[in-house]
Amino acid sequence: MPEESRGELIRSAGGALAWRTLDGLEVTAAQDALQRPRPGRDLLWRAVLGGSARVVDATAGLGADSFHLAAKGAEVVMLERSPTLVALLEDALARAVAGELGESARVAAGRVSLRAGDARTLLSDGSLVGEAPVVYLDPMFPQHQKSKRSLPGKGMALLRDSLTTTSVQEETELLNAALRAATRRVVVKRPLGAEPLAGSRPSGSLTGTTTRYDIYAPAAPVAAPTAATGE
Repeated sequence: MPEESRGELIRSAGGALAWRTLDGLEVTAAQDALQRPRPGRDLLWRAVLGGSARVVDATAGLGADSFHLAAKGAEVVMLERSPTLVALLEDALARAVAGELGESARVAAGRVSLRAGDARTLLSDGSLVGEAPVVYLDPMFPQHQKSKRSLPGKGMALLRDSLTTTSVQEETELLNAALRAATRRVVVKRPLGAEPLAGSRPSGSLTGTTTRYDIYAPAAPVAAPTAATGE
């Protein structure tokens, strides 16, 4: 089903571009991440900073992690294939750069760039040479996990109910593209009890209460899962 048949882009009362789902929820890109630091242990920053302060967020989504890393000082390239999410991200960046979200957000937004397209292609076509010491992946959590805490509230409603999800085959291809592109490490966000992405065992992990960050050294491609066959 095309994205435009699952909701519509509107201009919110506050001036931000928003996505209104069929059930009336309105969602903007995670502009607040440019303005307010996250409390508690910052496992994402630790996972990424161990490799480099230059990061490619290959599954940008609503931009919360990208904007957070930029606010902490990282240079971030966001990749996103959904036209709806690209529009929301472009609007958030434009408003931040224009100073509408405050001075700290303006400075942080200067460290962020956005490229529209499928990350599997963008990571493989040579256009990111020199820009991807670290590749960060946050694919949609598996449906059977039903973990609403991983992406709470309106953001979960948008990503789970309005936009397309990712197949196991696509996850394998995405991880392989990231492993080929990264020069230092690949970081993958997973639910705490979930299997590693594409079944590939990481080199190490940082674990929180509901989420973990699996860390991979650049390596040979992962084999795609195969279905069992009978005799």
